[in-house]
Amino acid sequence: MSNKYSMGGATIQNPVQTGYRQAMNFVINDQELLKTTVETVREAVLITDSRQAHPGPAILYANHAFLDLTGYTAEELLGQTPALLEGEEADGGVMQTLRQRLSAGSVGEVLEGEAVNYRKDGRPFRMEWTIRPFPAEGEPRYFIASLRDVSAIRNLEQQRQQLQTLAEIQTRVSTAGLDLQALRDRVADIARAVTGADGAAIEEPEDSEMVYTATSGRVAGSPGIRLPISGSLSGLCYRQGESIYCRDTHEDTRVARDAADQVGFRSGFLVPLVHQEHCFGVLKVYSGRPHAFNEGDLQLLNMASHVLASSLSDARLFKGERDRRSLLVDSLPIMISYVDNQLRYVEINVAYNRWYNLPTEQLVGRRVAEVMGQEAFESNRPYMLSALAGERVTFENRYTHPDGTVTPVEVDYTPVRNAQGDVQGFFSMVRDISDLKRAEQDYLTGAFNRQGFDDRLAISCATARRYSRPLSLIFLDLDHFKSINDNHGHAVGDDVLRGVAKTLQNEVRDSDIVSRWGGEEFAILTPETSLQDALALAERLRQALYEHPYAAVGRISASFGVAAFDPEEAERDFVRRVDEALYKAKVGGRHQVQQAGPLSH
Repeated sequence: MSNKYSMGGATIQNPVQTGYRQAMNFVINDQELLKTTVETVREAVLITDSRQAHPGPAILYANHAFLDLTGYTAEELLGQTPALLEGEEADGGVMQTLRQRLSAGSVGEVLEGEAVNYRKDGRPFRMEWTIRPFPAEGEPRYFIASLRDVSAIRNLEQQRQQLQTLAEIQTRVSTAGLDLQALRDRVADIARAVTGADGAAIEEPEDSEMVYTATSGRVAGSPGIRLPISGSLSGLCYRQGESIYCRDTHEDTRVARDAADQVGFRSGFLVPLVHQEHCFGVLKVYSGRPHAFNEGDLQLLNMASHVLASSLSDARLFKGERDRRSLLVDSLPIMISYVDNQLRYVEINVAYNRWYNLPTEQLVGRRVAEVMGQEAFESNRPYMLSALAGERVTFENRYTHPDGTVTPVEVDYTPVRNAQGDVQGFFSMVRDISDLKRAEQDYLTGAFNRQGFDDRLAISCATARRYSRPLSLIFLDLDHFKSINDNHGHAVGDDVLRGVAKTLQNEVRDSDIVSRWGGEEFAILTPETSLQDALALAERLRQALYEHPYAAVGRISASFGVAAFDPEEAERDFVRRVDEALYKAKVGGRHQVQQAGPLSH
């Protein structure tokens, strides 16, 4: 029997897995079947000819997933080049490299990459693509591209990186020692000390008034005094940006005498606080005696004012940036905190106040276990200890609100080190992923869909590999399910699928991940589970499904394939071994459990 079939005039090798080839050989001559198969896959598929001369390869075929992704019709695409999807943000370097490699015609080379493309309506999206030449050997006649929209993932990554940088900045600036009010007080104290004055103050403009923002000496502890900008010595100094020496307030007609007497100002200096040609306030030193200062005092204060103004300006800028960043971080729908190495909250954003319905002073300084509760703390404790050991940790969990409602969250712990490299604590970012969970749910069964499963498979394999923990995977396929749809209708078939998903979810642990793999096939990812325990679970599930009759169809059975993860294998090989075990169960008579063979080294 021939192991080839025809598509669009081209003879293509039959892409049947090795295990299937060993079991049987067959011929596919039905082009409608081939087209239906390509239209069934969820990934976008594009086929072009191999022309390299300008304007490049022409599009010969696009499946419905590609049409849905780009917004074009088949008629609009046929005969065009893939350059139709390029636009102003397209990465020219990526596209040029792709064209060069395609032109080189490397025998059998599979090209992979990612680039910004544009839909018909002009909206950009991030496309991940894999291009295979056909035939794989010799001069290619066609290029077959499979494509996937990864915009949401990249945005999420980007969304996840961006949130980390903000938290790091917030912590650095809050520990930099540039507290504006403390620095104001210090400047007032320094000015009084170097001049021997009775009192000193910093005044800053607010609307039409000059306001005492820091005081020292005789008026210490009395900030908030206000003077009009128009009609006061302070306002004149601020408006003109020049120093003023008042020898006696009772003789100087520019002075608001009553206000001066109120604070004990009989003589003194007013020096503008100017930095980079911007005056942001006035430094005032004064005495209760007339003619208490000399020109040398004024000269000294003028020279010192440049250094003092620079420090105050840096602190003001720092405070403004910190306030803006705090406002930004507080406006994010994410719980952001800094936890020290004693597992106490040092800093939190307002999301913590909303979550626990407590003010900041009842959260900062308290131990994490006290705030979140012992049960929740114990489930998070191993990850916290890993962060304190210097590891970046990302995981998913379910957090319980004080009112008892449960929210799925993604948690990220990032270690914070001092100048010597010792871990002092970690940043914690907790994000509500309820919407993401809903997007990852299969609409029919409520189990995870394929995308949700793939994301968790990657995380679970990485965790198992890093920490040398057991991980197993179970595939199951309902036996003779097509006959249920044929004999009873798809509505009954849908009821069966919903019932199967419910049975599986009731039988597995909360930490296990149940996914509808596609059609009547389900996948169950079981962290912290050995092969023997996974085989026992699969056998229990097989019996549970069989012992649950359905009103319209009676008993149903399923075939199972099981494999344990090998840290040396890739995720796709892990899945392939489980799929091969499932195939063994199907061809071996169905309604049974088969384990996968070991990874070939």
